[in-house]
Amino acid sequence: MAIDQKAPSHRIIGSAIYDWLIILGLLMIGGFLAVQLNLLFTGAEAIAPHNRLFQVYLLTIIVGYYLYFWRRSGQTVGMKAWRIRLVALNGEPLNVRQMSLRMLGAVPAFGVCLLGVLWHYWDKSGLNWHDHISQTKLVYRPK
Repeated sequence: MAIDQKAPSHRIIGSAIYDWLIILGLLMIGGFLAVQLNLLFTGAEAIAPHNRLFQVYLLTIIVGYYLYFWRRSGQTVGMKAWRIRLVALNGEPLNVRQMSLRMLGAVPAFGVCLLGVLWHYWDKSGLNWHDHISQTKLVYRPK
């Protein structure tokens, strides 16, 4: 197998499930801490469901997870387990702009009936929408 082989779909899906299980745990811990702080400062035992500050806090946990691991090694915990890595198309190290564009590009890619995610099946270069937007791709790194 080539060193820079395109990551197979089943590995990408496996790593995404793995990462979302970790993120779910982080959100539970983060939510617990936020509720405890809310109880301490306001006396209320719950946070209002549409509290924008709380929503931004939870979104920050999700974005922070990806930015931290992508910046550190190009791999989240799930990506490491499935041996895939996020790399820049030009071969240079990933920058925050590329990682941010990838996350922002994933919103419509997933939101339009997964069309942007499945796009790699029709794309000549094998990239999906958020790959194109961020100039990155996922590669498989065998043992």
